[in-house]
Amino acid sequence: MKKILFVTDAVSFNGPSLEFACYLCNLTHSKLTGVFLENQVLELRSAEDIREIAVGKPVPGIELEDQKNLFRDKNIDRFKNICESNGVNCLVHLDAGMPVTEVVKESRYADLIVLDAATSFSWRPESIPTTFVKEVLEKSECPVVIAPEDFDGVDEIIFTYNGSCSSVFAMKQFTNLFPQLGTCKATVLSVTETGKPIKGDEARLREWLDTHYNNTEIQVVEDESVSTRLLEFMFSKEKVFIVMGAYGRSVLSTAFVPNPATLVVKLVTQPVFITHY
Repeated sequence: MKKILFVTDAVSFNGPSLEFACYLCNLTHSKLTGVFLENQVLELRSAEDIREIAVGKPVPGIELEDQKNLFRDKNIDRFKNICESNGVNCLVHLDAGMPVTEVVKESRYADLIVLDAATSFSWRPESIPTTFVKEVLEKSECPVVIAPEDFDGVDEIIFTYNGSCSSVFAMKQFTNLFPQLGTCKATVLSVTETGKPIKGDEARLREWLDTHYNNTEIQVVEDESVSTRLLEFMFSKEKVFIVMGAYGRSVLSTAFVPNPATLVVKLVTQPVFITHY
């Protein structure tokens, strides 16, 4: 992996998410491209809204566009300074237009996107993950990592598995992008309905897992409520990297209904890697 995108609202970005993106760049020896999105098509936020979400001291009495440009320039400087302090080679893209459309175009020529789950271009308060983030997860043409608010390293990788092509594809994508994490413990978690065995070919799954990781485990948990049991398992863990497949796609499963990725992104404080087949 060589090209990671840090996607952010040009007027407001999350410092801890950027620090996490820098960690991934240093881990994989990648360059970080800051994609600063300017919503110039359907900007419904007022100057007051912009001032409330922006990082830095607002300047009263100036026009909305001038206010946005001021915050954008300060955020770009901050982005460059944080990258430099972390020893990360960086580049800046200014993308003006429909934010989701711009991100999808960027994703076609990138290896990975790092995104804060609270990123929003709405004038209304939104729950996490926001509408913008959900659309990016569904439409991105490269894997997406939802950055944690607090990060203290990775000791274990949790692959969520339901026997589908997408869950295996996500495992392979993650492993190919992060070979440096091969020394971490790798746990495959399969939550099945009571009395039903793990789906797919468990023997070949074990063989693949042992080929790429030194310390491996397959855990099969039976529970009628798949999403609830999945969250309980995640809440019991620290210093993990969660891997999930097929966000927003019906192929994620007949077992995972509703899509548990939304709940994981909303409630779990660990980094989450999501891609689709």
